[in-house]
Amino acid sequence: MSAVRPVTRREFVERTGAGSLGLVLGLHLHRFGTAGPREQPLPVDAFLQITPDGEALVWVSRSEMGQGVRTALPMILAEELEMPWERVHIRQADAAADGRFGSQLTGGSLSVRRLYQLLRRSGAVARDMLRTAAAEEWGVPVQECVARDGGVTHEPTGRRLAYRDLLESAATVPVPDPETVSLKSPEEFRIIGTSIPRVDGSDIVRGAAVFGLDKRVPGMLYAAVARCPVYGGALGRMDSAAAERVAGVVQVVETEGRAEGMYLAPGVAVIATDSWAALKGVQALDIEWDAGSNRDESSEGLRRRLLSRSEQGGTVVMDTGDAAGALDRSSSRIRATYELPFLAHAPMEPMNCVADVRGASCEIWSPTQNPQAVQLIVAEYLGIAEDAVSVHVTLLGGGFGRRLYPDAELEAAMIARQVAAPVKVLWTREDDVRHDRYRPASLHILEGGLDVDRRPSAWSWHILNTHTDRFLPEDFPAGAIPNYHVEYSHVPWILPRGAWRATTNSQNPFVVQSFLDELAVEGGHDPVQLRLDLLGSVEPRALGGSGYDRDRLVHVLEVTAEMAAWGSALPGNQGRGVAFFSGYDSYVALVARVESSGEYIRVREITCAIDCGQVINPDMVAAQVEGAVAFALSAGMYQRITVEGGRVQQSNFHDFPVLTLREMPQVRTHIIPSRLPPGGIGETPLPPTAPAVANALFAASGRRIRSLPII
Repeated sequence: MSAVRPVTRREFVERTGAGSLGLVLGLHLHRFGTAGPREQPLPVDAFLQITPDGEALVWVSRSEMGQGVRTALPMILAEELEMPWERVHIRQADAAADGRFGSQLTGGSLSVRRLYQLLRRSGAVARDMLRTAAAEEWGVPVQECVARDGGVTHEPTGRRLAYRDLLESAATVPVPDPETVSLKSPEEFRIIGTSIPRVDGSDIVRGAAVFGLDKRVPGMLYAAVARCPVYGGALGRMDSAAAERVAGVVQVVETEGRAEGMYLAPGVAVIATDSWAALKGVQALDIEWDAGSNRDESSEGLRRRLLSRSEQGGTVVMDTGDAAGALDRSSSRIRATYELPFLAHAPMEPMNCVADVRGASCEIWSPTQNPQAVQLIVAEYLGIAEDAVSVHVTLLGGGFGRRLYPDAELEAAMIARQVAAPVKVLWTREDDVRHDRYRPASLHILEGGLDVDRRPSAWSWHILNTHTDRFLPEDFPAGAIPNYHVEYSHVPWILPRGAWRATTNSQNPFVVQSFLDELAVEGGHDPVQLRLDLLGSVEPRALGGSGYDRDRLVHVLEVTAEMAAWGSALPGNQGRGVAFFSGYDSYVALVARVESSGEYIRVREITCAIDCGQVINPDMVAAQVEGAVAFALSAGMYQRITVEGGRVQQSNFHDFPVLTLREMPQVRTHIIPSRLPPGGIGETPLPPTAPAVANALFAASGRRIRSLPII
């Protein structure tokens, strides 16, 4: 966070109306948009307002997609404000082109990490202004005044004033420097660290919560879109006569494609008075697509390209010791090829958006993870000012990185521009699977060697990825294995790529943790003990860059192994596997217990210890672990995206399955107590899940998994 300029008394009174609207307060920081830094200080009225009746309104600037951010962030502010939780109310922030909320992007497990100190200071500043106002009212030293439970008490006399009675005078108090305001110690927390029920829980259970698909506005029409199924293709011939005869259809329009930057398939939209008519109208369209130059592309062709490219050298990105020489001197060596497929996000709520374009303005209602990117790209397309695009953020029925990209919103604006009414664009599940921004496919060539003591002494790794991300994982085993060499090759391909939960960390750690097990078996080592031994050879603190704290990683590994009764006897058709991961400022180790008999595979139990720093809400951490495990098991066990003739072959959950309730293992989570700053949780448990399961399957059956999905 940048240095904070104290706000003058005059500025504050002018902004707040001297208490007529209650006490309004926020802090200065810098906004970082999606296209690079956009330096702009926040005004003072960003996150908090205390209303005249003494209630706290907290603006939540991040998107709620099941992770509990609309509960966790207000908890942080309420803690320092000393406001009873039942008197805290949330307001979802719209996209702010003026940067008043900083970056509003929700991803990378950043929401709590980035806003923790900011929200604490915001609450503390308001609290101290109210304490000062009370002290002035009583004519006593402010040190004798204590804020608690929505009021201020003068300790020597027991006099008390509620916040609502102090607002007018507090609005004239000089705003203290947020960088120097006193914060509570973790031992004093009464809200942070407790399992407060999520604020949206009741509405979600009752069906009253408003997700994107639930949004209705007056005069709204519905649109469904036939999109070119071949990436890079175009519209050839189209006859809309049959579609226009469908009852309820009012218009048929074309949508533009985009090849550069954010890919958008060209299409034909059918606009109707209800969703059923729009969908039936799309089915009635007579369309021929021009497949273009990608008509012969296929997954098998890509695999041949990756294998061919692997025979050439890549760009060296890490090189310590002499891996080639150590391999030549090894007592034994292993060579392995690992393959990971393209994956769709497939959130339960398919993509959708409501757009209303009126002259030089546009209003959008969207379940987006990136409202400011929506503002920016829609404004550029329409040729209007960014602040002329209003973006209202609804609840998200899952995101996982898919909703970082505003292609649905851009498409909705394209359609609404041609229709004299607000339009809701609906994606079907088939649209969602076949027109995603996919997790990239990758191929990994590894060779490892053992020294005379049968310990890993050399590691050579060639990463080939269809995306430009290489994301070397956690600097491990760099530093743990003395001779370590990594090369990277980018092999571009036709599918649009994007962030997928945990990004490339969902791929590289699978390779690392699986190959570590191969080396352990080759050397006759226990997989947990080998990891502990290797960790013992690195420095205790972070290695620099994206490195890790060895002691925290060792601790979660030891705790998980003990919880899972690692090494104890199991039935003959069961096995345990271990994996760990450090990232997003958090540390996690995971043990999977798998049962296997012939083609039958069942993940029975997942045991997890996680160190994510200061926990805001323990129940939500446990829920995030369970959700990440379910998401990872769906991908690792069942899912792949394949292409034939330039077209994605999968279309729905029958050929892109998700884990069912019957298949969900028991998940046991232990949260390591910590007073360190909060780490990320939404993505951290995902990377070690698939390798732990694959390693457990080997222990149970002797079957080594080097290619996903397992089934």
